[in-house]
Amino acid sequence: MIASIIGNYLKDVGLLSEEQLYDLLVEHRKVRAKLGIIAVAEGLMTQEEAERVNRLQAIMDMRFGDIAVEEGYLTEGQVETLLKKQGNAYLAFAQALENQQLMLIEQLEQLLIDFQYDNNFTSSDMEKLKSDDIDQILTLFLPLEGTKYEKIASVALRTIMRLIDLDVCVGRGYLANRREIGNGALQKVTGRVGFTTALVGRGNALCNMASVYGQETFNTVDEDALDAIGEVVNCINGLVATSMEHQDNTLDLCPPEYSTDVEAVVSEEMLVLPLRVLGRKVDLVIAYGNEVEFK
Repeated sequence: MIASIIGNYLKDVGLLSEEQLYDLLVEHRKVRAKLGIIAVAEGLMTQEEAERVNRLQAIMDMRFGDIAVEEGYLTEGQVETLLKKQGNAYLAFAQALENQQLMLIEQLEQLLIDFQYDNNFTSSDMEKLKSDDIDQILTLFLPLEGTKYEKIASVALRTIMRLIDLDVCVGRGYLANRREIGNGALQKVTGRVGFTTALVGRGNALCNMASVYGQETFNTVDEDALDAIGEVVNCINGLVATSMEHQDNTLDLCPPEYSTDVEAVVSEEMLVLPLRVLGRKVDLVIAYGNEVEFK
């Protein structure tokens, strides 16, 4: 998820094209971060020092870490610690950026200062983001009053990532009682404390999700496309209901509802969580303790 969040930020500020972002998201899952990039990201070496070690590798036939220790840049203990971080998703994305000659890690780290400022994140928040842990990342994008939605939102994100797009990008969530949309699918779950989950969008934003899940190509958001979106919502709610069974709150899933032409979704209170799924902007909408309706 971190790769998609940072990658979409770089695209939004004009530093990446749509095609470059797509290629990076594909590549970052195939690469492991090199020790030099990790050392620079951790502030243990400068970019120039890492590049010098890389040049020495070409003529010394030694591992990066061994040369860095020999040259006095790193200790053996530091090399051991850095090696454990090679699978980190953020560092793999940085490696993909460098492999495609788009940006060095030092440049990326500088840009993340602007990202941090724009999102009003603390240094601790940035560490949570770079951990690539879904639950930690989600807390950064939920409103302060939105903690009761955290469990459902977490299950929803994991389900969408598992079924549709590993590189979902989450945006800043907010509480509302109305969200203007064009189409979508929702499902009410009744019980002592019920909830409603919906996936909604405008125009043909939901087409890509429906095409992947439905395993057929949808060029417009018609009833068949929304039937597929309704099934995604049903998967989410089924998993949430199962996880809540131990809370003495028997839940029943109502049939999914959908509309191809609607002005808005409304509720007494609902969480609206903006997502980018397969490059399209959609909204995950959750109401807890009340219902969501199409208007």
